[in-house]
Amino acid sequence: MAQILPLRGLRYTSKAGEFGSLLAPPYDVISPLQQQALQEANQYNAVHVELAAGVEDGYAGVADLFREWVKEGVVARDEQPMLYVYEQDFSYKGQTHTRRALLAGVEVQPWEEGAVKPHEYTMSGPKADRLALLKATRTQFSPIFMIARDRAGQLQQFMAETVAANTPTASGTSLDGDQHRLWAVEAGPFEMRRLAPLFAESFYLADGHHRYETAQAYREWLTEEEGTLPPDHPARYVMTDIVPASDGGLIIRPIYRVVANTAPDDWRERLARYFEVADFSHQPQDPEFAAAVETTLEGHGSVVVAMGLEPGKAHLLRKREDVDLGAIAPAGYSAAWAAVAPNLCRLAILNPLWDMTDEDLRAGAVEFVHDVPEALERASQGACVFLIQPVGIREVVDLSDKGERMPQKSTFFHPKMGTGMVFNPLYP
Repeated sequence: MAQILPLRGLRYTSKAGEFGSLLAPPYDVISPLQQQALQEANQYNAVHVELAAGVEDGYAGVADLFREWVKEGVVARDEQPMLYVYEQDFSYKGQTHTRRALLAGVEVQPWEEGAVKPHEYTMSGPKADRLALLKATRTQFSPIFMIARDRAGQLQQFMAETVAANTPTASGTSLDGDQHRLWAVEAGPFEMRRLAPLFAESFYLADGHHRYETAQAYREWLTEEEGTLPPDHPARYVMTDIVPASDGGLIIRPIYRVVANTAPDDWRERLARYFEVADFSHQPQDPEFAAAVETTLEGHGSVVVAMGLEPGKAHLLRKREDVDLGAIAPAGYSAAWAAVAPNLCRLAILNPLWDMTDEDLRAGAVEFVHDVPEALERASQGACVFLIQPVGIREVVDLSDKGERMPQKSTFFHPKMGTGMVFNPLYP
């Protein structure tokens, strides 16, 4: 179902400088301070073309800058179509992990074809920005991140053998301390036959929903401009990091929910319809609070640690076993969808406490934070904060197979794939 194409990528040459100083995260997680640090790290850092903000003449300025890089030989295009293997070492919760991906082109198809399955909804703003950048530069700068079941194990085996038999083409440590390695493999008929079992599978979109929909829009726009594109035209494909579902480096971090409103006086009665409510084992001022939260959220059962329902206090909300989640799920969605932490928070906490509507969410009624210290700060300012469990890989795959998308900000795959490993020109 999912077609894969080797890429003639544009890659940094030795003229660009130390490889690690050239890498950046994708556009949507770069803060202004981080953007400045990346720009100062290397004049050719990928952030200079990944973000148009701050570039003179905006998108056109980015296009001019990238053309200069090509002209100067700072980046050069591979002569032959390549498959790339990408490894990323990173630290999480005090342990070092390695994630391995195949970087290649995946055919862009409408969602209804089922070759690529999304798990989150998107917003229009980021897509407009990414499409304007694509039209100006005709180049995809950051890869999309997908998961493959890899039932036959061919993807995992191909990458393992590539890594074992070859030295990396490029390697370096990015500013955040992650280590990145890239292998470039000339993609002949033998290599493509080895990966053929993947073509019978669907891929699951982990990170990059906006960029995938942008690739769909760009392909449609270019078809209107130039007519039907040949089957191997680069714009029919999107540069993608494909990770086997069994990879030990697949990690999803939770995204916590923050509501600036105070809780209603009868909050306990409202939540008791769905949860057993108790004082949490540690209170926000305790030094061990963050560790206790982490241990609790990694435990069994559906639990939420809430702060701010009462000033200065934390409560443990444990879902009642007699609650029928199918009864509160929206039409067309299953009880399994309602049980996933972000959805359970919306249906059984935000809605009962504040009658939260979709319009409220679009207006910013809920904020999102990624770590406990930031959550503690918001609670100290009078907000209600809900520390929820992360979504599991199996939940992402199973709900995607059912076509049941989650709301925005449901998952945070950690860490983000590096931008700058390979750039993908969308022209022959």
